[in-house]
Amino acid sequence: MRFDEIMEVGDALRKEGKYEDALDAYQQALKEDSRRCEAWNMKASTLSLLSRTDEAIEAYDKSLEIDFENDKTWFLKGMTLFAVDRFNEANSCFDRAINLDPHNPTYWKYKGMVLSQLGLNADAIKCLDNALELNPDDEAIIVFRNSVLKDV
Repeated sequence: MRFDEIMEVGDALRKEGKYEDALDAYQQALKEDSRRCEAWNMKASTLSLLSRTDEAIEAYDKSLEIDFENDKTWFLKGMTLFAVDRFNEANSCFDRAINLDPHNPTYWKYKGMVLSQLGLNADAIKCLDNALELNPDDEAIIVFRNSVLKDV
């Protein structure tokens, strides 16, 4: 099987909730081509779903060794860190993602969320305002922004 076919198998297994099997497929894809960020990222994301955070971070770091300027990888690594309350590290990852793609409202939204967790509510509001400027119809941003405003 070729790399793309193996990745499709992994993605299908993942959608079915068969995370261990999906992980095996992503490992097989990496044996075919270990220089593909998408395989490292899917492996990392699947490891996160299995609560194997440290291994997930290692896989994201492997992906970043291949492409240090990959905003999606920085964001995904930040999400993994955010999920386990490693807010300072997540914040640094979201900064990297935003520096690489300042027009992505999702990056700004999560930067605002992590700043809120760090108690930096005024800065969080600025980030959420940036997110809303880029995506004014995102009700989740509006709701979260209003909750942060109550704590400013």
